[in-house]
Formats: sequence, C-alpha cells, structure tokens
Amino acid sequence: MIAPEPESEREASDPRKPENSSGISGDASGSDNSDDEGDGPSTLLHETLRKDRAGSKMSKSEGSKDRFAPLDETQERRDARTIFIGNLSPEVARKRPLQKQLRRHILALVPTAKIESTRFRSVAFQTPTSKLPEENGEDTKNKQPRQHERDRASSWRDAQTTDKSTKTDERKFITPSQKKKIAFINHEIHSNANSVHAYIVFAYPQPADSRPTNLPPPPPVMNPFEAARLAVGNCDGTVFLDRMLRVDAVAKSSAAAKSSDATSSAVGDPKLTIFVGNLDFASSEEDLRVFFEGVVSAERGPPGTELSQDGDKPKFWVTRVRMIRDRDTQLGKGFAYVQFTDRTCVDEILALEPGKLKFAKRKLRVQRCKIIPGASATKDASSVKSARTPNRAPVPDVPKGDPSLGEKLANLSKEERKQAKASDADRVARRMA
Repeated sequence: MIAPEPESEREASDPRKPENSSGISGDASGSDNSDDEGDGPSTLLHETLRKDRAGSKMSKSEGSKDRFAPLDETQERRDARTIFIGNLSPEVARKRPLQKQLRRHILALVPTAKIESTRFRSVAFQTPTSKLPEENGEDTKNKQPRQHERDRASSWRDAQTTDKSTKTDERKFITPSQKKKIAFINHEIHSNANSVHAYIVFAYPQPADSRPTNLPPPPPVMNPFEAARLAVGNCDGTVFLDRMLRVDAVAKSSAAAKSSDATSSAVGDPKLTIFVGNLDFASSEEDLRVFFEGVVSAERGPPGTELSQDGDKPKFWVTRVRMIRDRDTQLGKGFAYVQFTDRTCVDEILALEPGKLKFAKRKLRVQRCKIIPGASATKDASSVKSARTPNRAPVPDVPKGDPSLGEKLANLSKEERKQAKASDADRVARRMA
C-alpha cells in the first residue's frame, strides 16, 4: 500500500498553481527559468519606450537634431558661416510658423544647405532692459538721510547682531541680457516696433560614424561656408512677407577682402548709395524704400521697362535701405543710407529740387555718399590721403645764389653778362634743379 503524499509536497508539485502563489519565495523553484526570463521586462514594451536600453546608447543629443561642430572652431570660423538678415517683421520673432517660413525661404534659394540655428536681435521691448538715467540723479546722490533715520538704522543693526536667528537676504539683480531673454520668451515686444534683425547659422554635414549603419545615407549637405556665401548673393533683395530683405555676411574671408571687387555687399557700394538726413525717428526702412522707389519710377518709369547700366532689367530701383538706429530703444537716429541699382538713379535723385523730396512732412537732406556705410571715417580718410600723396623723389640740395652777383654784372655789356652767367657753376645747378 502506497502512502499518500504530504499536502505540502502535493501543492508544490501541482502544475496548475503558480510558483509564487504561496508565501514561500520562489528561489528554488524559479532558479531554472532565471536565465530565460530574469533579464527581460515583465511586460512587452517597444525599445524606444524602455528606460533601461542596454543595447542602445543614443541620447537626446545624439539624435537627428544634434548640432555638429568641430571642437577647435573659433568665433571667426563660426561667423564665416553666419548671415545677417535685416528688415524683418516683428511678427517673425513672435510666431514659430513664420520662423519656419523664413527658413524655407532661405533654403529655397540655397537648396542643399542646412540651417543650424536662428537668433533674433535688435528687438524693441515694451519695458526697457537697460538701465536708464535717473531724473535729478545728482540730487539723490548728495541727499543725506535725517538724524532720526540714521538713529533708527543703527538701532535696527544692533538688534540684528544680537538676534542670530534672523538672516540677511542677499538681493541678486538680473543683468540686461537676462532681461532681454525673459522679455523675448514672454513676447513682450513693443507695439510700435516695425523691424527686427536675425542671424542664421548654417550647419555642418553630420559625420558618417554618428549615423546608425542600418539607416540609408543622409542627403548631401552643402558646405556651410559656401552656403553662407551663396545666401548673401541669392537672398539679398528678395521679398518676404511684403518686405525687402537685406542679407549681409557677418564675416568676410581674407581672400574676399583682397579680391579685385573691393566693394562688399555687406556694406554696400558707395557709388550707388546716397545719404538721407532729416528723417523722423519713427521712420521705417520699408516706407523709405517705397518712397524712393516711387520717386525714381516717376523719373525713369517702372523698373523692368528700362535696362540698367549692367544691361539687366531690374525688378526694383532701390536695392537696399539701411537705417541707423539707437541700440537700446531701436529708434532711428534721423539718417539712413539708400542704395540703388545704378548711378543713373543716384543722379536723378540729386538732380531733383530739394522741395520735391518730402517724406513724412519733412524735407529730406540728400547728398552723395562719400564713405562706405559701416566703415570708419578715419580709416577711409587716411587711405584717401595716402592715395593722393604718392611717394616723391627726394629733393636734391640746391646751392644758394651770390647776392653780390648783380653788382659785379652791372657795368658789363649784354654779351659779357651772358658769358659770366653761363660760366657760374652754382647758377647752372640752380636752373637745372
């Protein structure tokens, strides 16, 4: 007769019950399955949702939006792949869809390039971000507190030294740059602001070793320095949101500076530029461009009907407008530089009567641009002065004349005087000098 199994052994050997159903730990019973199920998760998850991705070492910085740049890149090299865009609408700085539209506008003219970042500058905020001068600042500095206030302050300091539980709070003030960041994040842009500037940095192509091997190769990316050079030539003068953009290169290479065409698009051609003064401080670049576009069109006809001096049919008579503004308030300083397609436009503007050039009920002061906009006057003046004064040969020493020669020749005849003068070596040297 076979003895029945104990109840405890029957429960342990029953395959219908889970291993850990009782209070006994499953170390002995689950040791055989530890190699198969111990490393995996209890539920099925996609590898991108798992926190402990052992096989994948990619982080957020290693994704598709990683910004690759050489470790030894200097600021000059970064500026060489950066472009400046002026005369943008303030709505571009406020709204993200317009920023994407600006990028598509740039990449449409430079197709194989890649943009790394976009920064906005020259933004007029509602509240001032820099320290403004105080009214009656000298009086407030020299004003001394009353004796009663000094006594109260000294008694309060004595009480604070005896009470160790109270702690003095250190006040930390934010810098003007931090104020600008906070105001830009909160979109606290002034309602009367009419333009902002932007800086676009072109990206390097991603290295091949940073891309997984199971993915197809990425599309070719243009060299960022070549992309910046092409963007200045292709995007300058284009229209975006009914505004003509002014695109310049942030940095110029030494080879471009030594090339034959010394006039750079970053500062404009002074032969095609006029200086405009007596402007209203609230004037905008676009309004000034439309004004001079209409003035030239009234004299020469609409653009495209007449060939320029280069032999092309221009789309606009005015190619760019640069208005000088205050750094803090972004208000105009009352003068600007206007560049045209050819010199004929400049001559037409200068030939007009001063009374016809009225902008915002103000008579404009117009004259030919003498120095390059953006360049220092002292540097240009010194270069012009050195160009006008060529290197001259050293002046030889000339012997001085004899004051008593006239008395010696007074009693001689005409022929004798000629012979005496011809025989004088010093006199001959003076005449030959």
